[in-house]
Amino acid sequence: MADSALVIEELEKRFPAPQTGWRALLNPFVPLTKLALRGVSFEVGTGQAAALIGANGSGKSTLLRILATLLVPTSGRASVAGYDVERQASQVRAHLGFHSATDGGFYSRLTTRENLNFFAAMNNLFDAEAATRLEELTEQMGLGAFLESQVRTLSTGQVHRLGLARAMIHRPSVLLLDEPTRSLDPMAASEFRRFLRTEVVDRLGTTVLFASHTLVEVEQLADRVALLDNGRLVACDSPRGLRAATGAATLDEALERLTRRSLFAEASP
Repeated sequence: MADSALVIEELEKRFPAPQTGWRALLNPFVPLTKLALRGVSFEVGTGQAAALIGANGSGKSTLLRILATLLVPTSGRASVAGYDVERQASQVRAHLGFHSATDGGFYSRLTTRENLNFFAAMNNLFDAEAATRLEELTEQMGLGAFLESQVRTLSTGQVHRLGLARAMIHRPSVLLLDEPTRSLDPMAASEFRRFLRTEVVDRLGTTVLFASHTLVEVEQLADRVALLDNGRLVACDSPRGLRAATGAATLDEALERLTRRSLFAEASP
């Protein structure tokens, strides 16, 4: 892909196998034996939205955390906006926003405005520049109704929107989202997906890579779908391309067929 905002090449990640009891005491230096990612390679074009999908433990969150410079790969390489995630981590973070539905991280007694001003300062935005960026985010993300409200009074959907605003406060060109609509009610999730697609991807041109278990979300948001199974990349294509490749009528059916093929191939000698 000529113009790619995300490039993942033969990425592998190993973790120490978990140990308990006397084994953990006698063997503190455990070899890296638990394989979370196995030679994963794919690209996401600039301005595209791509979905990571797969069962729990398939490697989705591990991959996102490597791209966010929170984990170091065991082998292979990855780049964000042209910068290597290992050798140029600070440049990667300058071009990257990361939001996880399970990571609040806000000061609950501060208002939405005060929280965003704090995170603006953490991203080296001060005074007039921070005020301008806050005004832009308020308009883009519809924060005006709760801008002066303490975070502890906000609904789950409002906190999700605030989390997205925090991730985008420094105008990143790439956005990573880990289960962005988890814990949202159906109406709030639908509104969040609409906003993400129309405003963040289509209007602002932000590249988005998100992990999800919700096929409706994948159908609505994703230009490309990367299916992971047991740390391996099974397929990466558009939803239409995956349906055509498997002869399936629905994306759900296509993913099921691809996963079965992967299990069969792994079990074969």
